Formats: sequence, C-alpha cells, structure tokens
Amino acid sequence: MKTQLALADTVAARAMMCIHGGAGFGKTLAVNSCLRELEPTEDVRRVTFRARPTARAVRYELFTALDLTGEPPRHPGEFDRLLKTALAERPRPLFVDEAQWLNREAFEYFCYLWDEPATQLAIIFVGGEGCHTVLRREPMT
Repeated sequence: MKTQLALADTVAARAMMCIHGGAGFGKTLAVNSCLRELEPTEDVRRVTFRARPTARAVRYELFTALDLTGEPPRHPGEFDRLLKTALAERPRPLFVDEAQWLNREAFEYFCYLWDEPATQLAIIFVGGEGCHTVLRREPMT
C-alpha cells in the first residue's frame, strides 16, 4: 500500500523516486503491479540495464522503449532532440529497473531529460543493494 501511494504521488508530481533493497525482495514485482494500476491513464515505459550503461546506451534503450520508428540518429544532439520531443508528447512515467548499474553519466542523462520542462517525466528508479548510494552520489539541481 505504501509503495502504491508513493508511486501515485511521484507520478502525479512528475518527480523522481528510488525503491531499493536486497535481491529477491519483490521490488520490481511491486512496482510493476502498482504501475499496471496507473496504466489506463498513464503511458508507462520501462527500461532495464544489466551493465554500466553510457549515455549513448541510455539513448538507444529509450529509443526502443518509446517505440520510435526509423533509424536512431547518429549524433548525440539530434538524438537528444528526438527523445525530448517524444517525451514531451504527453506526460509519462519511466520505470528504470536495475538502477544500481547506473553510473554518473547515465544518471546525469536521465536528470538531463527530466530537467527539460516540456518532458513532464516521472522517473522511478528500482534497484538492488547499493542503488540508493549510487543515486545519492549525484547532487540534484
């Protein structure tokens, strides 16, 4: 119940949150269940990382998660404009699973997209042990 309320508040505020804990505690299952209840009115998109992604890898994962068509742009600036435009089409939550794998570059890229006022993103980071520590290392502006 607490997870559901926290997620609903985060999505409504278009904020960021982090759910973290040990392996096997059901974090991903809980978040997926709660987000499914929001999905009739929310366009939830999910990305998962299994290794330390670069900003480039995050761009490509988002390109796929957003069901964008055509070839991904080759230049970072063009790619960023495409993603910002797609993310600005409507407010939406982004579920980032295995967030303990995010490094500074990847986390900063998510913040970069979230900071863009037109995107209206809510970002839910879910990860194992150490996830909170990884995310807390980065000062929020």
